Formats: sequence, C-alpha cells, structure tokens
Amino acid sequence: MASKSQKRDAFCPLEPVHKRLEDLHYQWHAAEAAYFDPDGFRMAIQTAIQTSRTVSFILQSNKAVIPDFDGWYERWQEKFRADALMRWMVDARNRIEKRGDLEAHSFVRADIVASFLNEGPSAQVPSELFDAPLKLVKSIPDNALGKHIKKDGIIRIQRRWIENTLPDYELLDAVAIAYGNLSLMLDDAHRQIGLPVPEARDVKTGEIYDKISMKGRMPCMIGHSDLRTLDVWLADGRPVEFERVIKKVSIQDLEKSSGRYDLDPSEIFGAPGTVNSPETILRSLFATARVMFDKDGYHSTIMFFFKGTKLIEFTELRLDEHGQKYLLMRNLAHDVVRRGADTVILLGEIWRSVFDPSDPYRRSVDAPDREEGLTGTLVSKSGEPLQIFARIRRDGAKCWLEPNEEHASGAQFMFAPFYEAWGREIPIAWMDQEKALRRGDGGEVA
Repeated sequence: MASKSQKRDAFCPLEPVHKRLEDLHYQWHAAEAAYFDPDGFRMAIQTAIQTSRTVSFILQSNKAVIPDFDGWYERWQEKFRADALMRWMVDARNRIEKRGDLEAHSFVRADIVASFLNEGPSAQVPSELFDAPLKLVKSIPDNALGKHIKKDGIIRIQRRWIENTLPDYELLDAVAIAYGNLSLMLDDAHRQIGLPVPEARDVKTGEIYDKISMKGRMPCMIGHSDLRTLDVWLADGRPVEFERVIKKVSIQDLEKSSGRYDLDPSEIFGAPGTVNSPETILRSLFATARVMFDKDGYHSTIMFFFKGTKLIEFTELRLDEHGQKYLLMRNLAHDVVRRGADTVILLGEIWRSVFDPSDPYRRSVDAPDREEGLTGTLVSKSGEPLQIFARIRRDGAKCWLEPNEEHASGAQFMFAPFYEAWGREIPIAWMDQEKALRRGDGGEVA
C-alpha cells in the first residue's frame, strides 16, 4: 500500500500533520486486515483511534504557520464538538489511554435483499451464536412475497465490530468518517495559509478523486464492508458472484465503434459548441443507441457516470439473473461516491408491463402483455428522473423501433441505492408504489 494519499509540494509547512494522517490511513488498513482476528483488530483499531487524536495535537503544535490560528481552529472545534462521532473519538482515545480497552464486540448481521430499497428483514446476533441467517430464512412468509424472496432473494451475511458506546456505527466506518473530517480540516488549513489544497489521489490507481463528495475519506474507505460480506442465493445456497460479469468499456472502444455505425464521436454526448444539460445528453445518447440498435438488432446495457455534464466513465453491465441487480446497484452506488458522480444514465433493453394486483411480484418478462423496448434513464443528485422509451417491434428476423416516449419524474426503484449514496431521500411516490407492490393493491411498473 502506498504511503502518500496526496500529491504535495516538495516542502509543505504542514508536512508533519500530513504524515500523521497518513499513519492513520495505514493503521486503518491494518485494522481492516485483522478484522477476523479479535486481538489483532482490537490493537489496530485502538491504535488508529489514538493516532486520529494526535493529528489535531500536531496541527496545534504547528499553529505558528497558520494565520489567525486560534479563530480558525475554534471554528473547527465547534464543528467537531457538535458531531457525536467526533466527540466519541475523543472520549474513546481517553478511555484507551487512561482506563483500558474499548468494549468492542463482534456481531454477525444477516439481511435479506429482495428489492432495490433497504426494507428487507435483518437480524444481528453475537458472532459466536451465528444463528441470524437461520432465523431470517425461517421468517420468510409462505405467500406471494415469500415466493418472490425465495426465487430472487439473497441473504447477505456480514461480520461487524461494534463498540458498546457507539452502537449505530461499525468501528472501521467510524474511524474512516473521523479520518475524513480530519482530512477536510487539513485541507482548510492549507487555504487558511494561502496554499493550494493538495490533489487527492487514489493510492492504488493514482487517479484524482473528489474528496468533497466522499466527505474527506479515501476511495478504499468507501464500501469496504462488501469485502467482508458473503452473499448467498436463497433459492439454492450458491454464492452470488456478479463482479466477473461487469465489463469496463473505454472511450477508445467508443471511438472505434463509431465508425461501424457511421457516427460522429463528438456528437454522441451532445452537439459540439452548445451548452448541454443532462437531459440533452440523455436524448443524444438515446439517439445514438437507436442507430446502434438499428444496425445490430440489440443494444447492450451500459451505465454512464457524469459529474455535471462531464463524462467520468461508463461501464457495460452483464447479469445472468434478476436478483443480481439488487446487489449490483448497491455496489455501483459506492462507485458513484468514489468517482464524485452526480448524474447517471443507463441505456439498455427492458421489458415493461401493466401491474397485475392478483400477481404482485410477477416480473414484466413473465407477463402476457409485456412490451419489449429500448430505454434510457437519467437520475441525478438534484434533478428529477427522466426516461425515454422506444418500443421494439419484431417480425421474424426483422426488428425496428417505434417513436420515442418520454416519461418525467417516474418511479425508478432500481436507482434507490444511488439516491441514498447522494444523501437524497427516496421520493415518497417511489416508497408508496413499492409498498403497493408488496401489498398487491395496485400500481404500475416498468
């Protein structure tokens, strides 16, 4: 693991503070590596908590280089005093140094995932009991909901370390959040001195990342619990594996393919020389998708990540089973945070049908009145969702698309994890419609 998380000038007056913050990053990973070794984890996480406190001490010892340090630092102290987690970090460090070890306990948490919303049943028990999964499986009802869960549902089993006085946080997460707050304070110290804020770079890839969107944390501190999670199909007990069916697509691939379809690469994301919006980019991408469908007779599922109207990356998604989408969208929501994306567009083929209250969990692909279509869906951190749909018609070997339909502000359950990642409340209409599906008393889904 690289030691430096930021690119700095040859001489930075706050170098001692940077080094101590890098020590904290290193110790965080030491605790992560020892997660299944109780003694090793205890020592590593407590060392990290103690180090986090010394970051502030070293900053204070270098106050001579920061103009109006007392007034500037008091503002940060007030902010941290108002933060329950940061107050806990101070108290925890004092307890470790004066009274002994924290009272940390290992738990097994089990969740049933059968929706894009986090409404499934869950249980948490001490790790030595390990009966949470069995309890959840036994709790599945013998009705339409139960059949849906058993067919497409997944049970997520995860080990978690919790401290008695901080029950709402997993310990690694708590320290990662504290790291982020300290990192943002250090950046602000640079601004107070009149220095540029050092570039934030991923220690693994070397890529610049958006520290603000991650609240000061590093990319490795986002979604870290997924590495300690076992996902199992309820239908047959097989582990769920979807990483290997996600294919990254490069800009170079796009430029190569544009020749095949007689497309101008400069116009795929909107007309050059004009001021584009996420909505105009969606319409432009969908027009491109129509051209590609007309040529090939199909269209892959591709997700585009944007920051404003600037493309960050795009990814082809390949899934074998419906239930994989529930985990994949949660996983991609971590990427939204890591990449600082505030707009996402998804292109691909879908089935849609009218909701049947007599069969509330029937998927559109199984409906007799199903319609096949090409679709493009836009969701964003602040704006309303927009979807474009073009029905696919087939006659033997021939296929074609009908004119576009546009639907604004519809319920896009699939993107619920993205809304949560953005800190945005899921629209009430989505929640109500999902609950209607669960009750079987009406609604329409695509």
